Amino acid sequence: MDDPWDQALLIQLLRWIEPNPAPLLRRLYDCGLLSQSEYFSLLEISPKANQVIALLDRVSQEPREREEFLHQLRGLQEAYCPELQHWLQKNCPEQEEKGEAPKSQPDAKLSKKSHRSWKFWKVKEFKIPEKSVSKAFSHSLATPAHSLRCCKEFYDYEGKDNSLTFRRALSRQCKAALHCHRRWLMTRTEKLCTNVDDTESCGHMEIRYTELLLSDRPSPGSTGHDYLQLASRRARLYSVHAPRRLALRQLFSALAGEQFPPRRVMLSGAAGIGKSVAAQKILHDWALGAAFQRFLCVMDFSFRELSLMTAPQSLEGLIRTKHPHLNNVLHELLEKPGELLVILDGLDEFRHPLESKNACFRVDQSAPIKDLVHGLLCRSLLPESTIVVTSRPSATLPEDCFDRHFVILGFQEEQVKDYFSRFFRDSELAAAVFSYVSAHEGLASLSFIPLYCFILCTALGEFFPQVRAREVSPPSTITEVYRQYLCTILQSQAPAQPQAGGPNCVLGRAHSLLLQLGKLAYSALLRGKILFYTDELHEFGFDLKNLPGAFLNRIFTKEKDEVYCFFHLTIQEFLAALYSVAILDPGGQELTSCLDLWWDGTAQKARHMENPPSLSKNGLLSSTRELLKGYYQWDNLQMFCRFFMGLLTSRMEGRLVGLAEGLTGDPLLPLADWLGKKVQYESDRRLLTLLHCLAELRQDEVTRKAASKLNEVNLFKVTLNPADCTALAYVLGSSEPKVLRNLNLSYSNMGIGGLRRLQGLMHRCETLQLRYNSLDGEAAAIEAAVLRSPQCQVKRLLLCGNCLGSEGVRILWDALQKNTSLQELYLDITGITDSGLDNILVSLTDNTTLRLLTIVGNRLSKAGSQVLSELSRKKPELKIISSFLTDMGLLQAYLDWVEEIKADLEQMESVKNADALRSVLEVLPETNDMGASPEAWEKAEHLKKQICTLLKEDELSEKRTP
Repeated sequence: MDDPWDQALLIQLLRWIEPNPAPLLRRLYDCGLLSQSEYFSLLEISPKANQVIALLDRVSQEPREREEFLHQLRGLQEAYCPELQHWLQKNCPEQEEKGEAPKSQPDAKLSKKSHRSWKFWKVKEFKIPEKSVSKAFSHSLATPAHSLRCCKEFYDYEGKDNSLTFRRALSRQCKAALHCHRRWLMTRTEKLCTNVDDTESCGHMEIRYTELLLSDRPSPGSTGHDYLQLASRRARLYSVHAPRRLALRQLFSALAGEQFPPRRVMLSGAAGIGKSVAAQKILHDWALGAAFQRFLCVMDFSFRELSLMTAPQSLEGLIRTKHPHLNNVLHELLEKPGELLVILDGLDEFRHPLESKNACFRVDQSAPIKDLVHGLLCRSLLPESTIVVTSRPSATLPEDCFDRHFVILGFQEEQVKDYFSRFFRDSELAAAVFSYVSAHEGLASLSFIPLYCFILCTALGEFFPQVRAREVSPPSTITEVYRQYLCTILQSQAPAQPQAGGPNCVLGRAHSLLLQLGKLAYSALLRGKILFYTDELHEFGFDLKNLPGAFLNRIFTKEKDEVYCFFHLTIQEFLAALYSVAILDPGGQELTSCLDLWWDGTAQKARHMENPPSLSKNGLLSSTRELLKGYYQWDNLQMFCRFFMGLLTSRMEGRLVGLAEGLTGDPLLPLADWLGKKVQYESDRRLLTLLHCLAELRQDEVTRKAASKLNEVNLFKVTLNPADCTALAYVLGSSEPKVLRNLNLSYSNMGIGGLRRLQGLMHRCETLQLRYNSLDGEAAAIEAAVLRSPQCQVKRLLLCGNCLGSEGVRILWDALQKNTSLQELYLDITGITDSGLDNILVSLTDNTTLRLLTIVGNRLSKAGSQVLSELSRKKPELKIISSFLTDMGLLQAYLDWVEEIKADLEQMESVKNADALRSVLEVLPETNDMGASPEAWEKAEHLKKQICTLLKEDELSEKRTP
């Protein structure tokens, strides 16, 4: 056979592949022939003909690469025209049909002449003849109808080989329609636009999509702030142990312990976490042929578009409206319901209740849209099909309808780094921005949210690398980042204008628009709304015909039809705070009344004000009172409060020129009094919010006065990330040298990183509770340094449930040799063995203050018990509890702990809790205290049974996890 690699064939390959190079490029990337950088570079080339030219030039370099190219092309031949299929069947080895790579052709056939011919397009004189490119396939098909005509010609081709892998039972018309559907979906999902239509924020799906972290164990419904609750859950699940990484392609697969794949799948997550993008990725990968290929057809619908339908609909009619190119083959597809995948995006945005008494059974049955959706979810309609639903977390979702519930947890640190790299496509710039964000916990704390990463990159990109000298420092707080993001977006409206006055001038030029958007954002935030329809916008004075251009899409965007929303929930919260700060009474008199309304839902009466707060119709206090009637929303106002405090400082420092004049009164004194009163009595997450408000305000005098009122910090079971610990350290550091009565950080999963941030402050705490915090031997060294401090005030130190180990505890004994403050030390379940007692006699013999040592749940042998007995003999004033049967109160405390875990089984997802339970179980039978009371023995047996039950349940749950 003559050498097939001649110039005429290359022109033919170009013509054949040009209409749809995407599946081939992805296949070559997946098999490793193309590196990621090569793959991304090829995708960015335009037009598609040049993509193919560059690809052919790339794979021509080595014989094996040419063979692999043909091997992968044959596997995708159904995506291309019959001529290409015929040529592949004629010229490629038969082994390919069995999935084998073709054998190498003799080197003689790959002559220098033919090798050079692959680079024909590099010759300046050469021009690709226009007539050589088929008009039917020269561009991406503009309409489904056009595509269908082309595909009909494709599948009517008489010379088509019968060995193709496409489903044999389908009619030619159905195959053509499905081919068209894939092409249409591929075009529709190619760009990842993050709700934006401008080219700056759009990116190719294959380039911009970053893998999301998924969990198959949803948390119970919560009324808290979406992002802060999720941040807490993530830290709780994943700071302790390696996460159970679940890939998106596992959504519809039978997992370990399951006999059948799921038919109804819920994919939930906070706003902006990537639910819609995940749905888009499923569609894109199916259209590319890269995943989900067990489904014959994939269709999608948005609940936003479904909400606009007022007339009764049938499922057939719904599909025909959304996918008209499937009209003629719809009946054939619906006869195979088990091979259909339907994606329903945004269930929480559905305007109708999910309750229905009118079951919908037939695909041609017209019914109200709520009944149709109910039928799909509850399996009366297309019960054999697979349906995936996306939604924000909500207690009202009918979770019993779903076989599987995945939760999107966003990005881990590696994915954040990957996102920055994909966003900037400049390794130096991406590394500089990532390094800066990582160094500022306040900025990094929300970087697990994909859209927040977009905001970070947009706001910080112009400040880096450092060689690009700038007079202004990069933003270092969340408020500053959002302010810079807003300025960047507004500046893009008129980039040619000089930036005299800097960002302040940009904000001033958009004064009316920002206040209008802010008023809408504030009203909606207090009422818990995120979607807006045209009639609602008219109420706020918007002229929909004269809204600003595409730049506004990165602030406030129009979704499908008549639905609008803010680009991101935090953008809505920021604009609401900006509006509130801008219209705040210049004298600051209404400040604390508004804070009371946001915080408690009621405003306290102003007793000492010479001038009462303004109650004008347009005043902040008046509008807040009106909006909060029946809508107590503190749980959803936590980020808003942080933004408000940061923007209040901006206004006082003159950085909101053009939006609001400076404050004539001094708001800091009443603000300090208000914060001081709150921190005295608040605990848990409400206290944490106050700490963040102080950190965002950054007014040292206010922080000092408020911190002076802080006698106790109770953050028990409030999961803390590094940003939380930094805010806590900032506030506590401002109250030096005040002694704190109690610092309770138990069960916070703060880890060693959080402990390091608080190291210089813990010596001022009389009671320091650090139980079950995933701490290690380094924590013991840190606490030893605290105990050695001449200023140490610590009287009670609780370190139970941490992996201090024998080496760590020996450091603690040494520190206690000269410590004169500690009276009680709790070291239950800390991994101590006999070697951890090597220096306890020497160190504690000279100690004069320690009165109680609990050390149960550790693996001590008889020799270790003898050492403790010797210590008791030498120091009779020191009570040592080394056995559960020694102290009834301790036994009851552990029984209560087990009951807590049973009531909140998420605690078992921490591997440290499971280990702690096993440690208790190991030492319970080892006690030889024959003098223990019958009641103590009974409680010990009960504790053993309870722990065994919990561990069995946990093991069964782990077996269900892939």
